[in-house]
Amino acid sequence: MCEAGQRVQPNLSRFTVASVTRTFRLENRTERRHHGGGRGQMFTGVQEAAIVILVLETNDIRLQEMQSHIIQDNTLFNNIQRVSLSTLARILKRNQIRMKQLYKVPFERNSQRNKELRRAYVDVSTILTAVHYTQHCFPVYWIIPY
Repeated sequence: MCEAGQRVQPNLSRFTVASVTRTFRLENRTERRHHGGGRGQMFTGVQEAAIVILVLETNDIRLQEMQSHIIQDNTLFNNIQRVSLSTLARILKRNQIRMKQLYKVPFERNSQRNKELRRAYVDVSTILTAVHYTQHCFPVYWIIPY
């Protein structure tokens, strides 16, 4: 073993070799430990699927409405007491769902009277455009030889 180390001459410090040897002797492993710190996931896979289904069923739902629905639902989301809007947005982004802002058009905007006024405006503007082009003749360019 010592011969192999001298032949290869790895670019490792004595401290690194000593720590790997100590870890192998004490814990019988040479690889790194898996990351185990931090807080775990807030929602389970079933709960995330329920959020996605909720959005797909009612596509005009807002994040605040989703938040209140999740907090009030004690059957599926019984371990959730509060959830932030950014967490909900992150879950939707992870599941490739985009929520676009909806706005409601006043009913008067699409009334029959307004539709007729729009149609009359288009008719008048097309007539005026046609008259304008027929009254004006296009300039004729004379070619003058040198």
